[in-house]
Amino acid sequence: MKRIMTLMLLALLTLTACPREEKKTVLDESLRLLVNFNGKYGYCDQSGALVIPPQYVSASIFSEGLATVRVDGKDGYIDVNGNMVIPPTFESGSIFMNGRAAVKKGDKWGYINQSGTMVVDNDFISTFAFTEGMAAVIVEKGNGTKAGFINEKGKFIIKPQFDDAAQFSEGLAAVKVGRNHGYIDNKGNMVIQPQFYEAAMFREGRAMVKINGKFGLVGYIDHGGNMVIPAQYNEATSFNEGVAAVKKKDTWQLIDRTGKPILDKAFNSPTVFNEGLAPVMDGNKVGYIDEQGKMIIKPQFDAGSIFVGGLAPVKVGEKCGYIDRSGKMVIEPRFAWDQRVIDQFTHYNTHFRPSAAKVR
Repeated sequence: MKRIMTLMLLALLTLTACPREEKKTVLDESLRLLVNFNGKYGYCDQSGALVIPPQYVSASIFSEGLATVRVDGKDGYIDVNGNMVIPPTFESGSIFMNGRAAVKKGDKWGYINQSGTMVVDNDFISTFAFTEGMAAVIVEKGNGTKAGFINEKGKFIIKPQFDDAAQFSEGLAAVKVGRNHGYIDNKGNMVIQPQFYEAAMFREGRAMVKINGKFGLVGYIDHGGNMVIPAQYNEATSFNEGVAAVKKKDTWQLIDRTGKPILDKAFNSPTVFNEGLAPVMDGNKVGYIDEQGKMIIKPQFDAGSIFVGGLAPVKVGEKCGYIDRSGKMVIEPRFAWDQRVIDQFTHYNTHFRPSAAKVR
């Protein structure tokens, strides 16, 4: 699966007989926005100034002070000033999470730390990001494959025994046994029995699950496995800032964690709140509403995504610019609207980036 300031090297090894302890690498984590200009990727700051010129055929968003870039067919990592601090020697590389990035050498995956040191050997067919001190990995077993969980040093904490697995969130991880999904705790105990066709990660005390097969319905469970919002939707999103979007037939609604609609209106497409605002389609243009449904930024854009750090990407024609919370265009739309970049930006900031947002 594809993964998508000078580095201050504090990870110097001690020359003593004591166990070697990994030192933290201190990185500049200034905001950088991934942009596509004439088919090449670079990065700008919050003012729109190009800090790292567009020069890469492929690149990721910044996470924990580093970003993956592709050079001559290999992935490496740059810092926020564009310095190549981890040379491009990998077939593929993921973003950093919890001080680890999954990297592919040959046809197998392992993990590096922020100084580029291989801390977990390339032994895995597939990997997931480190969350809550563990990562799901898939290994060959017999004539097939099995998924288990390793710690940050590569030791199996939960032995490979599942048909698939995903990241830990809120103390639980979705795993697949046969055709169904359930949830385990960080000791490997099955605390919610396999019974769901699909199972998402927990967000704000709720996990989206699908029952009755591919064409079944979606609802939400709590940490005890109780279906607290009945499976009645055709599609849905995970919760963010206490709100989820759910679809019945051809329209979408916004609900709170009890399943109650927060607004007396329907939408033609899903949306997500972040920093108190959500992009919505009104007619054929996108504007932004607050949690009371008031249109704070009038519909005027061809597309739009969430606010992060007070900025949101919007589409004008075929170009991407950024607005502030008043709707003012603070970065003029001169970059290409790249859906892959927007999807990275949205998913990371609503699922993995630490947030101080309140939960309803």
